[in-house]
Amino acid sequence: MSLEEAGLLPGKNHYYPRPEPGEKIPVQVVDFRRFFAAWSPDLKKSLYFENLPEAEGLKRVREVVLLKVYDWLAGREGIIELTVEEFEQFTEVYETFLRNFGEIRYFRQKKGRKTENVFELKEAPYILREVRNGLFSDKL
Repeated sequence: MSLEEAGLLPGKNHYYPRPEPGEKIPVQVVDFRRFFAAWSPDLKKSLYFENLPEAEGLKRVREVVLLKVYDWLAGREGIIELTVEEFEQFTEVYETFLRNFGEIRYFRQKKGRKTENVFELKEAPYILREVRNGLFSDKL
């Protein structure tokens, strides 16, 4: 199954946000879904399956979460492929975001030979207050 068939991104050109070292991209979460991913040497691309694939010739079969985000700096939607551990870290940040608001920032961090996806929450610079009914002249 391709990304178009999964309903994640229309068209053939997919955008994968890849921040430079030290760069943090503000993102807004649109959707996320769990898949099994495998590399196809014949097609030279990753294929995504809803069930564990049994086809031979596929390499690096793994469980992933495809996170569909809106990249505010690029001004377009993109896909971030997360491992299960990275998704757990993302879930903690996202739950805090839902409670406290703010801005979710995405960056990549080198850990040994691998690069891992990391999310952080930047607190909102403004304070949310309750709106009360009443005359403005009374408040002055």
